Formats: sequence, C-alpha cells, structure tokens
Amino acid sequence: MESEHDEPKQTEEVRKENPETTAAPQKDLASPRRGKFFLVMVVAAIVVLGAYLTWQRSRATSVAGSRPTPADITLVTADRTDLDCVASKTIQGFHCGFSNETKPWETDERAKLKPYYTLDRHLYLIPGLFLEPAILNRYQAELPNKPREQLKRFTAHCQIRVVGKLTGVRTHWAAGSAWSNPEDIEVGTISDCKIEG
Repeated sequence: MESEHDEPKQTEEVRKENPETTAAPQKDLASPRRGKFFLVMVVAAIVVLGAYLTWQRSRATSVAGSRPTPADITLVTADRTDLDCVASKTIQGFHCGFSNETKPWETDERAKLKPYYTLDRHLYLIPGLFLEPAILNRYQAELPNKPREQLKRFTAHCQIRVVGKLTGVRTHWAAGSAWSNPEDIEVGTISDCKIEG
C-alpha cells in the first residue's frame, strides 16, 4: 500500500533520472531575457551613435558654416605684398603663398591666404583681401612706394565668415623676415568692407 509520502519521493526520483525536464523551463526563461538585454544594448548603441553624429555635425556647422560677423582689420597698403604664410594644406581651395618655408606656391590672389590682425588682435587668414573694392581703392590712393613706417595705417570694417581652420601655419609680416612658430589660424572670407583712415 502506497503512503502519501511516497509520491514526492517518486517525483524526486523521476527528476533525478531525467534532469532535462527540470532544466528546460529555466532555459526557456533565460532565452527571452538574453534577447531583451541584447535588444536594449543595440538600441542604446544606436542612440549614442546618433547623438555623437549630431554633435559632430553641429560642431562642423558652427565652424565651417558660420554667419558673417564684424571684423575691423588693421592694415597698411604694403601688407598686400609683405605679408605671407606657410602651410602644406589647403582649405576650400584657398592656400598660403608657400607650401614650405622656401617653396612659393604660385596662385591667383583670390585664392592666396595672407595673415591679418583685427584691432582686437584676432588673427585670421584671408584670401584676396586687397581685391575687395573698398580696400583696393584705398590701396590705389596710397601705393606702397615708400618704407612701411611712412605709410598711413587704416582700418577696414568688414564682415568675415569663418570657413575653417588651418593647422601648423607659419606667418611673416615683412618680405624676407623670419617665419613665426607654427600655430592654428582661422580662415575667413570677407565682404562689405568700409574704410576708415
């Protein structure tokens, strides 16, 4: 005669003999959890990647697609020929007058970058500055046919749009003078200049 206590023992013996019957439910539970975890990780990776790409795009736009801002550039007419820079790279088709310290890079003045300071001492590389109508008129009114120090300094009040930055640029401020140490300089195009002085 079987007692009430025999049934649990039997069930326990069956489980011992056939362990797959007890393991199967656990395996089924773990599999959906693993799938959910993997899905969450994939979604998180996509969100992080999307945020990074958006940040990169906005950063590039803030540099390369900036709106014009006022720039008060201080000049003498001799700057048209005296100032120059060295850089091995180009930016949007613009480049310095030298690709290295001894090798001139022949190009049209409209594409040639030259270094200029604003009144608040911000340094820019600007192509074709002296081709801007107001500055060209000022240049023709006082041709640089005398020493620099005898030329009258003037200010060009312009709008500048930054198009990027060149790295490792060397500059000089008078023909035949020594090149500066390398530095990173913003490149800008100018418009709507008015002359003072």
